[in-house]
Amino acid sequence: MVARCLCGQFRAVVTGDLKSVAMCHCLACKRRSGSAFAYNAFYQTSDVRLEGTHKVHEREGQEGRKIRRLFCPECGTTVYSSGEKFPGICNIPVGAFADPDFPAPLVSLFEESKHAWVVPPPGIEHYVQGRAPGAVRPEAK
Repeated sequence: MVARCLCGQFRAVVTGDLKSVAMCHCLACKRRSGSAFAYNAFYQTSDVRLEGTHKVHEREGQEGRKIRRLFCPECGTTVYSSGEKFPGICNIPVGAFADPDFPAPLVSLFEESKHAWVVPPPGIEHYVQGRAPGAVRPEAK
């Protein structure tokens, strides 16, 4: 699978299996996505190859852990993120795949700042804040 920025010059080529899919309602994800929540796919970093030029924005996440978002310097689209909380795991915004058949979220994160009108899919895991370090579960099917 290939995730692309809006102009197409920055890509993330995924060769491994999907680990999880989450919707995140944290304020940083809302700002990054420009939407009511972010919809992210998680992979092993070793299963993703980046192509094209990009810039990096680094910020502090929970408990001071760094989060790095890689985005296209031309169109501004975020295509890849990683952080210290989950070493060896990266996430790619599902919209960058432009695949209407992409699996639904398995997890809803940071529901403390979820819009009241957002209704997550039935049967998924719910977290008031984020998952514990090392807990990128459940596995995607």
